[in-house]
Amino acid sequence: MLYTLAHRPKYLEMFLEFYGETVAVATAVEDEIRKIARVPQVTRAHQNLVLMGVCADRLVAKIDDKTITVLEPSEDSADLESTVQQQLRELDRATAERRGTAWRPVDADRAKRHHGEMESILVATDIIKAGGTAIVLTNDGGASLVAWRQGVSARNLRDILAELACANPDMKEEDLLTAFNEMTVHFGTLPADVRPADSSAFRCRALAGACHFCDR
Repeated sequence: MLYTLAHRPKYLEMFLEFYGETVAVATAVEDEIRKIARVPQVTRAHQNLVLMGVCADRLVAKIDDKTITVLEPSEDSADLESTVQQQLRELDRATAERRGTAWRPVDADRAKRHHGEMESILVATDIIKAGGTAIVLTNDGGASLVAWRQGVSARNLRDILAELACANPDMKEEDLLTAFNEMTVHFGTLPADVRPADSSAFRCRALAGACHFCDR
C-alpha cells in the first residue's frame, strides 16, 4: 500500500504525519522496496518500473531517515509462518483457478510473491502478543483476509484516505476519489468489492451520527 501513497507524495506525507512513529514495515517489505530502488534509472523503462521506481526511491528515503521503522518477525513467530504462508498460497491458488490460469505451488516466484505480506502479518501478531496494537496495511484482499484470520485488523488505501479525510475537514471528497483512482491505476489495485463507488466513501459520517473511521 505504501507504493500507492508514494505515487502521490502529498498523501504519503499526510499519512506519515498522521500515524507518526507507529509506521513500520517488515524486513521483507524493506528488501522488496530497496530491490526496486536499486534498479538503475536508465533501465527502469525497459522493465516497466519507471513509476514504481520513483515510488521506491521516495520510500527508501523515508526508511533511511527513520521516518518509517523496519521490524523483523520474532523467533517465536516461526511456528505461525508456515500457517500464514499456506493460507496465502491457498488464496493465490483459488484466485488463479477463478481466472483459469495455471498455478504451481513449487513456483519460486509465487513462493516469494507474498513474503512481504506474510512477514507483515507475523510482525503484527508479535506486537499484539506483546500487548500492543497493530494493523496490517495492504491493498491485497487475500493478505487482508489472512490477517483477520490471525486476529490482526487490516486496512487498505480506501480506509486510510477516509481516515485522513476525517482528520482534515478541509479535504474534498471528490479530490480524494480522484487521488485514489490515480494511485491505484498502475499497481496496488483493490478488489472490486471494496473499491469506492463514488466520493461518499471519503465522507466523514460524524455529523450525521457515528463515523467508524474516526470514532466520533
